[in-house]
Amino acid sequence: MTEPTQYFRTMSGHPPNGGVPPGTAFYPAAPPPTMAPPPPYPVYQFSPQPDPCMFLPQPLPAPPVQPPPYYQDCPYHLQLISPSPPPAPPAPSAATWSPPGASLLGQPAPSFDGVGYLYPPDHTVLHIIMDKFMTLDQATRLPKWEPRLFATGLTVGELIQTLGAPDGANYGLMEVHEQGDGRWAAGQVILQGSEQAKKTLRDVGWIETRGFSAKPVWLKIHEAE
Repeated sequence: MTEPTQYFRTMSGHPPNGGVPPGTAFYPAAPPPTMAPPPPYPVYQFSPQPDPCMFLPQPLPAPPVQPPPYYQDCPYHLQLISPSPPPAPPAPSAATWSPPGASLLGQPAPSFDGVGYLYPPDHTVLHIIMDKFMTLDQATRLPKWEPRLFATGLTVGELIQTLGAPDGANYGLMEVHEQGDGRWAAGQVILQGSEQAKKTLRDVGWIETRGFSAKPVWLKIHEAE
């Protein structure tokens, strides 16, 4: 008796084992093709001490324009700095010179309306008692006085006028000598218009060393009786 033919169906409705009879060797499908490995990444070589600026962005070149003036902060004030230095002053020529009278004791001579003054070569210091017509018995231990610098070429008459003595032949100067302890002694008297008034300070002994290395000169305005 012939065995009946059996048919098997999977639940999906397809034959089992893909329709391959039982006992038949099964060869799986060929493996997928192998993909080539990616190319190696580039290797960067760095020096042991790379330049610290190689990774910094480079500044753009400044436009060729003239920069405006700017202020520089200094410890004491804000100083205006010019973008271009001022032109150098011209070098003094051989004819440029400074006369000796342009300064005295390190101080420059004064200027009046652009006209400079030149000092005479020699001077002396005179101690002027400022109390007009003070008599010797009225003198105190230290009367009011001021030291003044005069040119030794000045005449005594010009000195009398410079100190403001009144006009008149009975007015002039008296030289007084300090005796100590508030006492004063009368010295020479020179009146306006006299022959002595025509002499220079140097001629009457009021020379350059008076008030410095020599005994000082004390003067007061005098009115003759």
